[in-house]
Amino acid sequence: MHGMLYLYLTNAAMFVVIGVALLLVWRRHRSQGFARDMGCSTLFAALLAFGYLIRTEAAAPFDMLGLPLVLAGAIGNLIFLASSVAQLAGRRLPRGAAIAIGVGAAVALLAPAPAAKLVFWPLFNLLVLMGTGVLAMRWLWRTHALERLVGPLLVLLGLNQLLLVFYGEQGVAASIFFATLLRAGIGTVSVLSALEGALRDAGKLAARFQLLTEHSVQGVVVTDGERILYANPAVRGIYGMPLGQGNYVVIADLPPDSFSDEQLQRQHRALQEGKLDIANWEGRREVAGGRELELRFEAWRVEWDGVAATQILITDDTERNASARALLHQATHDKLTGLPNRTVLMQRLKEYCYLADGSLHCTLVVLNIDRFKLFNQSQGHVTGDHVLKAFAAKLKEALGARAELIRLGGDEFAIVDPDEGNARDIAERLQSACVQAIKVPAGEYFIDASMGMAVFPDNAGNAEALLRAANAAMYQAKRTPGTALAMAEQRFEQMSSKSLDNEQALRKGIRNHEIYLDYQPKIDAVSGKLLGFEALARWMRPGVGMVSPVEFIAIAERTGLIPELGAMLLEQACRQIAAWHAELGDCMPVAVNVSPMQLLNRGFLQLVERVLGETGIPPRCLTLEITESAAVDNLDDTQLQLQQLSALGIDVAMDDFGTGFSSLSMLRQLPLSTVKIDRGLIDPLPAPDAVAVVMAICQLAAALDLQVVAEGIETLEQAVAARDAGCHALQGFFYARPLTVADAGEWMRRQQAGADSGGLAGLLAG
Repeated sequence: MHGMLYLYLTNAAMFVVIGVALLLVWRRHRSQGFARDMGCSTLFAALLAFGYLIRTEAAAPFDMLGLPLVLAGAIGNLIFLASSVAQLAGRRLPRGAAIAIGVGAAVALLAPAPAAKLVFWPLFNLLVLMGTGVLAMRWLWRTHALERLVGPLLVLLGLNQLLLVFYGEQGVAASIFFATLLRAGIGTVSVLSALEGALRDAGKLAARFQLLTEHSVQGVVVTDGERILYANPAVRGIYGMPLGQGNYVVIADLPPDSFSDEQLQRQHRALQEGKLDIANWEGRREVAGGRELELRFEAWRVEWDGVAATQILITDDTERNASARALLHQATHDKLTGLPNRTVLMQRLKEYCYLADGSLHCTLVVLNIDRFKLFNQSQGHVTGDHVLKAFAAKLKEALGARAELIRLGGDEFAIVDPDEGNARDIAERLQSACVQAIKVPAGEYFIDASMGMAVFPDNAGNAEALLRAANAAMYQAKRTPGTALAMAEQRFEQMSSKSLDNEQALRKGIRNHEIYLDYQPKIDAVSGKLLGFEALARWMRPGVGMVSPVEFIAIAERTGLIPELGAMLLEQACRQIAAWHAELGDCMPVAVNVSPMQLLNRGFLQLVERVLGETGIPPRCLTLEITESAAVDNLDDTQLQLQQLSALGIDVAMDDFGTGFSSLSMLRQLPLSTVKIDRGLIDPLPAPDAVAVVMAICQLAAALDLQVVAEGIETLEQAVAARDAGCHALQGFFYARPLTVADAGEWMRRQQAGADSGGLAGLLAG
């Protein structure tokens, strides 16, 4: 019995040693997963032997622990053994197969009677080991010689179970002995195979490292702090030196400006001492041929041939940085003149204006070339570009090094000087430069410029406010003919701010339908009857109050909003005419003012046709009033547009007649029905000379079969004089101020009921 005990202990001890050895190999080389499973299988085989000893040798009740240990050892041994063989062949043990092995082992150990266990268990073992061995021989036949031994050894281990089947208890010792030898052989093969696999993996990693580094465009250097242990071809290309070829290179022997020996050693020590995980630095390095490169370094700890070392990744950023600088220059400089642009201007202003206590001063001039768009139209953009370049060069020459010249875009420049005391000198230099001729290949040209000057902190408290102040002063200078310079004043900026505020408010006002129409009556000069109304636009701006039509109409024309505003007012007037026509059964003509921009718009005729169609009013109920200046400036286009409107049956009146450039020829060419004498000619009435002028206009209109309306009638004397001079209709505060829709409707109802006193006739009779 003692012999069997020693045999079991020797078997178990051998299995433990082999199992631990395999697990240690796997721990070192984690890619060799089969070694882990083979180690676990061998340890479970040892557990099986220990469980059998406890079952047979231990006193009660400890002997009860033997069966669970035997069961766990048997199942774990077979499952891990099969899994190890599958992994060695590059496969995975199916979960179903593992469950089948576990269940089969449990049944073979527990189900048979005690006397039959030495038959059923060895047979099951034989089946699993023989099957696994045959599969191993098939799977591993074309692999390495060592691995091919696993299959035959497993087959022999399975055949070893026949000793138990044929000889029972008498065959146990021999079976354990041969099993120990065979498992030792399998374990040894597994250890050697794992080590060989680890070496193969290491070789692959080395080949992969070499493949990556040898073909990398970035330099790779491995150093121990004093020597270069490895350098790839990219390093040789960067430095122009035969590094990494032959013996190790001592860094101290290299040119001092190439690797910066002191800095490299400092970073190497920090990495090796664990102060840094990754080190980054960059710098300019002089390499072979006298070239100076901008290099970037990134380093980390490695082991090289068993020695602690530092691997350095070297990137040549010379071209990239040059491209970045070029892009930055392109983003911050004007392409045509090469001058800094608006981005640089704001940077400079913020640099000079950042101290709120005023310890820094700054002078800013915004310069705009007058009428340069006209110059481009007449001379061409190529010549215009030449003039801009020459003008910029002249300004730069005049300013010298005292101030910085910046192009804001188009025909606008800025001059920045951090010295407040230079303001007067800068102004003189700029004005002197502007009066000189500019010579370009196409000829010699003189240009005017408007300049606005602002000083920090006198005129503004920050960069943005300083630019606004200089801009406002520049626009003020444009009011002076020729080259002019204006100093910033608070009222200029307030005017600009108010103008912008009104522009934004008008856009919102049009969208929200804040602009509406009042109606001023036109009275027959003889009978005093109501002849019609003139629709007058009004804007009650929320939070501000009434805004003058002169102001908001000018804003609409300047911002391109007039077509939208004009269309909205035309539709309002036509809808009101339709409403009155439906209520009173009569159509009272209403005159609507038309802006020159509206009249010359290609879609204006279609707009009028659409509105007439939608409202259903007769065309004779709508009169369109155009200004004298619009007709003069675009006579041909105006004539064509008015002819088309007349063809629709719409009357056209010329407003503000007598203020500008009217000629007999123009009155004859345009299909007009009415002229309205400007209030400037009516105000002096009844002065004899004024009466003579009005009478002459009425005689001219009579010859051309035109009706005459006198606007701006404010007194009885003016009304009598205008009637006697030949005016057909009168309009002004003497009769009524512009009326609301309700009041205008009431006036119409009174006249229709015969309640009107007869206007001027009534007054004269009274």
